[in-house]
Amino acid sequence: MKTMKPGEKMACGSCKQGHYEEVLDSYEATAADDVKIIIPRVKLLRCPNCGDELLPPETQGQIDEAVAEQTEQLSPRELERIWERFDLDQTGASEVLGLGGKTFHRWLKGTQYPSRSMGYYLRVLSEFPEAFEWLKERGWRRSNRVAHMQKLQFELQFPDLARIFTEAQWRRPDPLSSTEGTRLRFNPTTLFRKTKL
Repeated sequence: MKTMKPGEKMACGSCKQGHYEEVLDSYEATAADDVKIIIPRVKLLRCPNCGDELLPPETQGQIDEAVAEQTEQLSPRELERIWERFDLDQTGASEVLGLGGKTFHRWLKGTQYPSRSMGYYLRVLSEFPEAFEWLKERGWRRSNRVAHMQKLQFELQFPDLARIFTEAQWRRPDPLSSTEGTRLRFNPTTLFRKTKL
């Protein structure tokens, strides 16, 4: 939208009868997560006939800055610094974060912004490089493999105990309908074989 020059009149786009006038008033913006932000004394173009309002470009910039400050929003420059630190391009950053390629591109262009929670998350990754590396390498997969290997080693070392534990998991009796004869019992002496000395 073009800025009105002093003395210039612009017809109202809504009622078609009035003309927009410059006024100073507070403006309420809604940020991500439905956070309401009041920006005092901003320049608006308002039709006195129907009340329709337009935001001049400089006012939109003022509102964007106020929203970014109040919501602790990451700027495109801050995002660039984070990814320069880790030597990643947009594609690499998107892969690490599990985002669509266009999302990160929009963040860098400033046409879309990360949510407040995503901003916090990105700041943590920037501050703690080991967390970023863990995410990049998908560390939880390695953790799952370690847990699986530990379970497998347990089953190989103690096959009888592992079998009893598995049977107890699958044949757990219903406490409302169980009788004394159907309850599972475990006798640890059955794990040891009798050997002659």
